[in-house]
Amino acid sequence: MAFPRMVGRLAAGELADPAASRALRATAAFMVPLVLGSLGLITGTQAVLAAFAGHAIGGIDVRGAYALRLGLLLGITLVLTGSAWLGAAAGPHLLLAVLATGLIALGAAAWRHGLGEYGPAVAASAALLFFIALASPRDEATPFLAAQAALAGCLLCVLFHASFWPFLAQHPLRRAVAGSWTALADLAAALPPVDGPASMGRQDQVAACEHGLRAALDQAAQVLAGVRGRQARPLVRELEALNLAAATLATRLTALNPTLERLMEPPGPGPMAASFRSVLAALVNTSRSLAVAVVSHQAGHLARFEVRLLRLTGLLRLLRERTAARLGDSPEGVHLADVLSAIQDHLPRVRAALGAAMERAHERGPVSFELLDLETWTLRPLAAALNFSLSIDPALVRFAFRLAAVMMAGTFAYRFWHLPHGYWIPLCVIIVLQPDYGATRARATQRALGTVAGGLAGSLLLWLHLPLWPLLAATAAVCWTFTYYLKRDYAAAVFFITLLVVLQFQAAGPVTAALTLQRLALTLAGCVMALLAALCFWPVWERDRFPPLLADAIRANRAFLERLCRGLAGAEGVTPWSVTQAKRRGQRANSLVFSSLNRMAGDPRILREGIERAAAMANHNLRITRGLSVAAVHFTPDAQPIPRLEALARAAGTALEALAAVVEGAGPASLALPRADLEAAALPSPPDPRNAWVTGQMEQVRTELSAMLLLPE
Repeated sequence: MAFPRMVGRLAAGELADPAASRALRATAAFMVPLVLGSLGLITGTQAVLAAFAGHAIGGIDVRGAYALRLGLLLGITLVLTGSAWLGAAAGPHLLLAVLATGLIALGAAAWRHGLGEYGPAVAASAALLFFIALASPRDEATPFLAAQAALAGCLLCVLFHASFWPFLAQHPLRRAVAGSWTALADLAAALPPVDGPASMGRQDQVAACEHGLRAALDQAAQVLAGVRGRQARPLVRELEALNLAAATLATRLTALNPTLERLMEPPGPGPMAASFRSVLAALVNTSRSLAVAVVSHQAGHLARFEVRLLRLTGLLRLLRERTAARLGDSPEGVHLADVLSAIQDHLPRVRAALGAAMERAHERGPVSFELLDLETWTLRPLAAALNFSLSIDPALVRFAFRLAAVMMAGTFAYRFWHLPHGYWIPLCVIIVLQPDYGATRARATQRALGTVAGGLAGSLLLWLHLPLWPLLAATAAVCWTFTYYLKRDYAAAVFFITLLVVLQFQAAGPVTAALTLQRLALTLAGCVMALLAALCFWPVWERDRFPPLLADAIRANRAFLERLCRGLAGAEGVTPWSVTQAKRRGQRANSLVFSSLNRMAGDPRILREGIERAAAMANHNLRITRGLSVAAVHFTPDAQPIPRLEALARAAGTALEALAAVVEGAGPASLALPRADLEAAALPSPPDPRNAWVTGQMEQVRTELSAMLLLPE
């Protein structure tokens, strides 16, 4: 009975974290060609190309629809096959080798732009196959043979991927709990609006959502209760806590419904309407974001959830303040204050429950902090990973040319001076060099330390003189360990890949300690070149670049808001074209903010402290720009002037300027007076429907700004 229990524990752990199966899949794809080469069925160069190509495909975690999975894997297969062909074709000529290296570097930037989280791994693997083919003997690595070997290795691992798809679908326990949070989001979306009349259809929709939520909670509870076996209990307890958190939040959300219906009666909630809309919309997005995070259990989704949670917390606090100011100690006011306080107090427990269920939260990967409204919780990571936009981040363009220049220089030095294994220099550059200096420095340090430690351990292996089959077994064990740690601890992964290189060369023939010294020297040379390139193009930490960019974006919003309000109020000298120009400046400034923020996610952990709060501020600022852009559609020269907008513009402009100063280093105490003035600048609802709609948008902007002012405290 001990062995079945052990297998059960391993299976339960694998359902939560597929790192072990990913490593096993990649190791199998790596070892099959090596075994065939050892048996003399294929040449050594073909075995190495097929092994590393298969390992590259095996190390990719694909999720989503099977057609998208297959399409992505086949697309990466074509990239890797083409890289091997290019390396073999350019191998005989120095100039072609240097130019082809530049093409590989530009392609690496393209994969980063187009493939999102898969891009860096594809770029490194394509460069590895290119340099293996470039350095291989011409009789063993003609362009056709090199491409054939890479293609065979890739297709073999695609087959490994597909063979597990019928058995390893999305985790049913996680999907069941995600369904509870999806139903909770549907209920929040169905709650009656506070700025319009109630309707029987809306009440029926709320009742239907409440019924669906109860059914989803019961179904998740039954699925979790149906799991048997000691090995699954930790995961079940974590998911049960998350499901219970959804039920508790649903109870408190349902308690809002009678108050919202009461507030819709004359004279209505007035300025509180925008706050209610913002809170409910933020709650919908936060719940759906949690559903995506719990199914995917990826660090990027958890990071975005935390930013949404910060926004929701600030909006709830603002709504509580406005409730106290407008409703006071009335029965509705007391009830609403208690419910909102209970919801706000419950949110940290939701975050803790989600964190406990996120076994892969420690993995690092590219994160986009620009938060879009989630109309559905459906997890479509492959479609989301593909980026077909022609708008390229300027930092990525600089990275592309920087990478190309340094790699071409490394290839030229390697070929011109005939350095043994000199291709390790440009290969190290493409692995170490990142779009931002912080990540480059951290990666170079990890690479150097791992190589030194691995080189020392590899030197000891040379004394063992292992026979072929024990050597292959040791190679498989080291390959599995390297792949397992690749997304967990890069320095440990470098240690094991250095051991793997030593074992690979030992399998090909006798080697000496000179190999370790060569690898160490060439790796350090590549790290130094990458660091010097990063210093020349990016001499500061991204954390130092971010505050001025955010302050500029806030001031751009101030200019946009003041000009739009003056135009809508009927001031002379304001044209639609000038408003459009102000809008475009704000949009460009926001784009630079999010590019910087996403690069900051690659900095070392100590320099990422507070990034979630910074992302929340950036998203508030972005929503202000969007709200103003929507209102600007109705600004025409013959439009009827809207009163009191200039007073709002003055208060909001002062608040935005004070907030920009805080971002640049001023104390948050300077925000108290601007907040009070902004709260006093509420707009009445005009009788004209068009003006009422524009006023509603401006109130939404005021709400976002008021919540944004709470974040620095």
